[in-house]
Amino acid sequence: MNPELLYNQYMAGDRDFRGIEIRNVYLYSFCLIDANLSGANLEGSNLGRAELINSNLSHANLETARLNSALLIKANLSNANLRNAKLVNVDLTSADLTGADLTGADLTDAVLIDTNLRNANLTDIQTTEKTIFHQVTMPSGRIQDDSNKALSAEELLGRYAEGERDFQDRILYRVDLSGANLRDVDMSRSCVSYVNFSGACLENFGLGRALFSDFRNARFSRFEEWLGVTFIYCDLREANLSGVDMSYSLFVGSNFSGATNCLSGGLQGDVFFYQTTWCTGEFIQGPIGAIYHWRGETREGDF
Repeated sequence: MNPELLYNQYMAGDRDFRGIEIRNVYLYSFCLIDANLSGANLEGSNLGRAELINSNLSHANLETARLNSALLIKANLSNANLRNAKLVNVDLTSADLTGADLTGADLTDAVLIDTNLRNANLTDIQTTEKTIFHQVTMPSGRIQDDSNKALSAEELLGRYAEGERDFQDRILYRVDLSGANLRDVDMSRSCVSYVNFSGACLENFGLGRALFSDFRNARFSRFEEWLGVTFIYCDLREANLSGVDMSYSLFVGSNFSGATNCLSGGLQGDVFFYQTTWCTGEFIQGPIGAIYHWRGETREGDF
């Protein structure tokens, strides 16, 4: 199968690509969310920046594949061949790699949070100080934490009360910050997953990517821009989005139903939607860009 045919079939709604042969091809930035690629032969292919969220790559051949900066969040990579694969800056949050062969894989700056590596082969993997292993099930079954970067709710709020606002390159995982005042906090380079922000004050809050998190009734007002922010499986019902510019953002499996002031900050660039419920209650199946979906109309009152 060639890349053009794969793209066309995916955009037409097909998700079943089990066992396909697509070696040494250019699939850079492809959207393959929810795709079934189990047993596929993708050896040597370039999947850099590909969106493989919740994809099934079990028993797939990804030897020497380039997956730099790909989103493999909640992907099934069990028993996959990832020998000498490039996984630089890849996000493997909640991914299943049980029994996978990662011999010689490059995990420079990769994010592994809530990742299952039980019985995986990690011989000669490459990592750096920025590679994150937090709440990871290691091959032996042992749970590994990155305690130097992880913040509890108590520590974050205590440091905030003392005047600290810069919390870059940290981990927020399964913490309860409901109702908290986090005005002017910068976490734009931090890993945020499974966090309860419901009812929180997030005015001028710097955020890069949030996964599986609760933002119901949160207040983002006066937050000038979300340029390039990513929400994956997040709940934003009834949130106040006054003044927010969503340009270049990615929303996957998220719910904005009942959110107020959506797009009141304008839209300078496109927004990508996949299985997202918009403020009006409209379900946007996607994958699709906002400008095409709404035919270039970007004024809130038009939606």
